Amino acid sequence: MRGSTGGHGGADTRLFEGLDDLLRRAVQLVWLNLWWVLFTLRGGIVLGIGPATVGAHAVASAWARGDREVDVPRTMTECWRRHRRPASGAGLLAMALLASLALTWWSSRGQAPIPAAVTQGLVLLAVVLLATSLPYLALVILRTADEDAPRARLSRLFATGLALGMSRPVLTAVLIVIWLGWPLLLLTAGWPGLLPVLGVGVPVAASAWCLERGLPRAAAPAPSVPLPAHDPDLASPTPHSPERTS
Repeated sequence: MRGSTGGHGGADTRLFEGLDDLLRRAVQLVWLNLWWVLFTLRGGIVLGIGPATVGAHAVASAWARGDREVDVPRTMTECWRRHRRPASGAGLLAMALLASLALTWWSSRGQAPIPAAVTQGLVLLAVVLLATSLPYLALVILRTADEDAPRARLSRLFATGLALGMSRPVLTAVLIVIWLGWPLLLLTAGWPGLLPVLGVGVPVAASAWCLERGLPRAAAPAPSVPLPAHDPDLASPTPHSPERTS
């Protein structure tokens, strides 16, 4: 009987610990969503949505790597200072492209059937390419962009995101489903009030978790020439060999 009671007590303890962890994660997502909104408003929405998303991705990436004690406002503030220019430019360009594609699609409805079909086909192709690159932009900005990068590098950021998206179609499809499926799920479930609370925090955290596992940060470059296995001094790396992070 004592063993049975102890077993039930251990199961109850694990249940309460699981519920406590779930509640803590939900609070973290709400907290992240709140700071994303604040930093978006800080940049006047149009110029703030990019840096806010990059900062939120940095926080969620740290969570995905196992760091649960991330200072959300400080991390997002540091990302704002370091990556504000490329992130603002990328966000502004993405919104401008989406708006122009939507306007082009709408205006094509008044054209003749053949020109309308050609125009709408090109718009769909551009939407697919844009949707392929957008989920990777925050990751690319965090790992490659620097504070003094000129605006001409925006083309490189988008090209890198597009290359990553096309080289990993399964991961890209998962990311697109996350970003589009979560708000649609809340709307179809009749919970639109959760969009200001968890509309961004959940997809940012889920996509960061997928990216950290699908595209882990390389700790050091692979050697170009294989080292001979018979010599232990050459086969093992020296303790003072520098590492290069991406």
